[in-house]
Amino acid sequence: MNALGPIPEVFMLLKILVGSVVCQLRPCTMYSTDYGMFHFCIADSEHDWREGSEQYAWIEKCLASVDRKKQPWLIFSAHRVLGYSSNSWYAMEGSFEEPMGREHLQKLWQKYKVDIAFYGHVHNYERTCPIYQNQCVIPERYSYSGTVNGTIHVVVGGGGSHLSDFTEIDTVWSLYKDHDWGFVKLTAFNHSSLLFEYKKSRDGLVYDNFTISRDYRDVLACVHDGCEPTTLAS
Repeated sequence: MNALGPIPEVFMLLKILVGSVVCQLRPCTMYSTDYGMFHFCIADSEHDWREGSEQYAWIEKCLASVDRKKQPWLIFSAHRVLGYSSNSWYAMEGSFEEPMGREHLQKLWQKYKVDIAFYGHVHNYERTCPIYQNQCVIPERYSYSGTVNGTIHVVVGGGGSHLSDFTEIDTVWSLYKDHDWGFVKLTAFNHSSLLFEYKKSRDGLVYDNFTISRDYRDVLACVHDGCEPTTLAS
């Protein structure tokens, strides 16, 4: 995963992750960890993630295991873009993602109300709207409150190497693009308030940001395809 933060913060975060890693396979290819009020599920995009695979079952177990009273902020991450990207080569393929990425995983992101999904691989920065099934579910761009009916997908691959070009196609779900090097900072002020910031490496200034404000009942609220099916009898 690229561009987690400035170099000292990267080493600190890696130390924390390694110290609390929950490894599922040998060699260790996917893991989960809690960091403060965040629960991270880190998938391995070099192995099968499709429904029915061992990793798919692990991803669901990881997302389902979070106690949102302790870790209210649920984060999914993988190296390759399993969600959304306006990168030129994904656009040429017509997928705007790794093939069969979100088609298999979006039902899990929605069911367990994943707040943010992070990816590297593509060497630029991009943030989507809260999205489900290719549709923005909230019109706001910088401030989200109450129940959010989708997941925000972020490509934060500007940690080094060459930069990747964006397509000229207008991807309506893309709220912010930056062809530059940078990193992301997440600040959980408490269980109800989150600040997301994207900063350029060149000056450390904030160029993109958004906030999420909600109560615990908003996490429990039903969203489209996010609750178990019920009948009148139940």
